[in-house]
Amino acid sequence: MIGRRAFLRSLAAGGCVPLSARVARAEDVITIGVVLPADADRATEMGRGAALGLDDANALATLFGKRLRLQTEPDRGGAQSARALARAGALAVVGGLGPGAGEALRETASDGTVVLNAGSPDDRLRNEGCERRLFHVIPSVSMYVDALAQYLVERRKLSRWALAGDGSPRGAEIEAAARRSLGRRGGSIVGDGAAADVLLLAVDDRALEAAVGRAVADGRAPDRIAGIGEIGMRAPADRSAGVWSLAWHYELERFSARELNSRFRRQFNAPLEDVSWAAWAALKLVGEAIVRASALDRGALVAYLESAPPFDGHKGDALTFRKWDHQLRQPLYVAGPRKREEIGGSRGPFAVVGDLSGTDLDALGTAMADSRCRFAP
Repeated sequence: MIGRRAFLRSLAAGGCVPLSARVARAEDVITIGVVLPADADRATEMGRGAALGLDDANALATLFGKRLRLQTEPDRGGAQSARALARAGALAVVGGLGPGAGEALRETASDGTVVLNAGSPDDRLRNEGCERRLFHVIPSVSMYVDALAQYLVERRKLSRWALAGDGSPRGAEIEAAARRSLGRRGGSIVGDGAAADVLLLAVDDRALEAAVGRAVADGRAPDRIAGIGEIGMRAPADRSAGVWSLAWHYELERFSARELNSRFRRQFNAPLEDVSWAAWAALKLVGEAIVRASALDRGALVAYLESAPPFDGHKGDALTFRKWDHQLRQPLYVAGPRKREEIGGSRGPFAVVGDLSGTDLDALGTAMADSRCRFAP
């Protein structure tokens, strides 16, 4: 992890920004737009993460005569909210959370706006639907599924998976990713659920809690049910079950994760989770671009992000954007259910059981050789 003093020294050594006292003048104020979803709870998640990221970005930017400000717009459907932020002069737009929000960001990026996707895991946006000015901070469906496969197949030797699908587009995406991931690791999809080592929930987010309930009612052991993302972990503690791949967990401690989790909880009295972490990271990334590269226009911001500067996301490994699909490389985590008697105090229903840091980060998600992304200029 890069400390604040070490980061300042690196700026001076690289000649990016002079560290002398700044000239007395008005601050450069840079606007970052955030599109908040219609769902109030999910809007709160993204808004809180962006607010903490703004604070952290400004802690450095203001030392150099620059200041970031947030301008939010509620999601009004389609790309109109993101486009309104772009017309208002936002250097970049953060969003992607909610039905259709990822596609709306893609349309905004195609207009020439720099967009950071902090909410949509859709694989299409990283493949045939990719855009040159669209960067993905939240992991993709394929990344989440690969994390499950690394943990369950390679570490626990649970290679025979059954699928519980709901016919939704997200369910189909999870199934396709599972077939690819298992095929690379010697695993397989079996039709007989009773013979499977693991039941993978290939369902839309809104159907996850009910799908977990059915799996438990059918007698499936809590650690032999699997799914992706933070949503499945929100069932009440007495009904918690499943092994979940995550971008973040509120009990992480290493690499200053404890401090980040603590600051978020102190400020908002809530746990830091995937979307909030991604929104925090998006604001921090833009702030670093402004300081490190004086990226005060959209072209300079794209050039900086494409140059793969190492980003400290408190995950241990340096995080960088892939050149072939603009997905942020990052370690993921796997959380599993605690025993009932272990839950209490600061310990929630799920504990981190797998930490995929320090591994080949390009093994998570679509490899360059398999990418269907072809950026237009």
